[in-house]
Amino acid sequence: MLTRFVDIHGVLTRCMVAGDPKSPAVVLLHGLSLTSEVWVRNIDALGKDLHVIAVDVLGHGFTKPLDGQLPGMTEKIEHLEALIDVLGLQRVSLCGSSYGGLIAANVVLRGKKKIERLVINGSGSAFNTEEQLSAFMERIHQNYRPTLAESSPQMWRQRLTGTVLDPDTLPCELLAVLPLCYAQPWVVPCWDATIDIMRTPEKFRPFRILGRLEQLDLPTLVVWGRDDKGGIYESAAAATARMPQAQLVAFDHCAHLPMVEHPEQYNSLIRNFLLPNSGAPFREP
Repeated sequence: MLTRFVDIHGVLTRCMVAGDPKSPAVVLLHGLSLTSEVWVRNIDALGKDLHVIAVDVLGHGFTKPLDGQLPGMTEKIEHLEALIDVLGLQRVSLCGSSYGGLIAANVVLRGKKKIERLVINGSGSAFNTEEQLSAFMERIHQNYRPTLAESSPQMWRQRLTGTVLDPDTLPCELLAVLPLCYAQPWVVPCWDATIDIMRTPEKFRPFRILGRLEQLDLPTLVVWGRDDKGGIYESAAAATARMPQAQLVAFDHCAHLPMVEHPEQYNSLIRNFLLPNSGAPFREP
């Protein structure tokens, strides 16, 4: 696993990469408030068979937007599309966690890039109703905002405890890098702008996918933890049933981060889904 900064139209974009560039590519997208370290237990494992690019989304992590900009959803979507172009990815799938799943789905729906397969992991922002999402984002703002700018690994462990059933599964790499990330002066304003959009239905409505699920007509895997507090399993099941080529896989004893909580089973599941002709059977965990 290597860390690279890729110039995307002047934006130095931080990526964690592994695997043979000639292999089918998968771009991994983290969720709100997090960084690419959420994928540290998956990148090298998937890189044995795939070209893996875990990217810090524009305005998150260490991907600093151009000076003075507070990127909205459109800019983040276009940035991901441009990343695909700059890296010259011909065969590419998208795999997004939570907010990253929503961004990935929007790229598919815009239809400007040929996306082969889509994985949506625990994305309440994709499948919850406007009322559910607005209320959830209000709680996130109240709980996270007061301590973001002066955070520590201990604070982040406490904050992220609710996203996993076992706090010991949280990657130490993620807990170590988050305080460094939020020490950058531009990160909290970008976080504020993202939260403002997501808790305001009028601003967020153009990017909702709940009314357009039938248009996601490509092989899609929806991965969910049955104990996820942020994403409602029944909503995920109802949404999956509306997508023409989708399958829902639920992890037992799992909350919001299946790639973190059950990495071996998750990696096997994703590898078999993204490489359907590998000869390995598609198995649920």
